[in-house]
Amino acid sequence: MCEPVTLALMAAGTAMSAYGQYQQGQSAQDAAKYNAKMSEYAAQDAQRRGEDEAAAIQRKAASLKSSQRVSLASRGLDIGYGTAGDLQDQTDFFGQMDASTARYNAANQAWSARAQGTLAKAEGRAAAYQGALGAAGTLLSGAAQVASKWPKKE
Repeated sequence: MCEPVTLALMAAGTAMSAYGQYQQGQSAQDAAKYNAKMSEYAAQDAQRRGEDEAAAIQRKAASLKSSQRVSLASRGLDIGYGTAGDLQDQTDFFGQMDASTARYNAANQAWSARAQGTLAKAEGRAAAYQGALGAAGTLLSGAAQVASKWPKKE
């Protein structure tokens, strides 16, 4: 048998341990929410950089096309017909393809970042749940220990 003070201390220790487990789960969930938010920022940044890159590619292609037109016209060629026209069409085509590739790569990076954010959220929920279960288990086992040492009436 234990004295009432000892039993009270055992119960308090059990409660503190359970609270610590619960708080640990909550802290892990908060960290996961933060990581998910940072992943979303990374996704938005990837998309913005992809659009910037695509725009730069399109500007470069337009500049190249302008240079081609000047060069072809200075040689006295009809810039809208035949090889001269085909050359400009190819410049437009490959400029659009490169810009589309930049956007596609950015979309893949954004998707990956968002997937990591979703995983972080799931891990956070699992950690919070695990903390709550651990706390409940600690409370139950502590209550059983206190009950086993409780003075019995005869």
